[in-house]
Amino acid sequence: MAEQAIADVLAHYGADCVPEGYKWAPMKCPFHDDRSASASVSTERGSFKCHACEAHGDTYSLVMWKEGCDFAGAVEILTGILGTEHPAVSKGNARKPRRRVFDAEGANAGQHSIFSAGLRRRFDAGA
Repeated sequence: MAEQAIADVLAHYGADCVPEGYKWAPMKCPFHDDRSASASVSTERGSFKCHACEAHGDTYSLVMWKEGCDFAGAVEILTGILGTEHPAVSKGNARKPRRRVFDAEGANAGQHSIFSAGLRRRFDAGA
């Protein structure tokens, strides 16, 4: 699905032909007036990089870069481009919550703060 998504996003923004494959293939960048192939795309990886205008990333990054929106806005725009919800944001693929480094009483077992260990350097105004 990633290869189809990146190809559809690039085509939506004006790419004439998106080369397919795992390796990086040269193409004209759809984000600026490009006379030669200054961009590279890997459709199986779902990644794009223009070496002239610095547009790069996956489907979400490209939409955020082009539209100037946040991730939630990119999801809405991408849903409109693809016609369906992208599998990376479907409800079945929810991310795991991040591990908490500190609990309510301080550092977890085995984890110490540099501040509590006295390793913090103090600024000496007189030196």
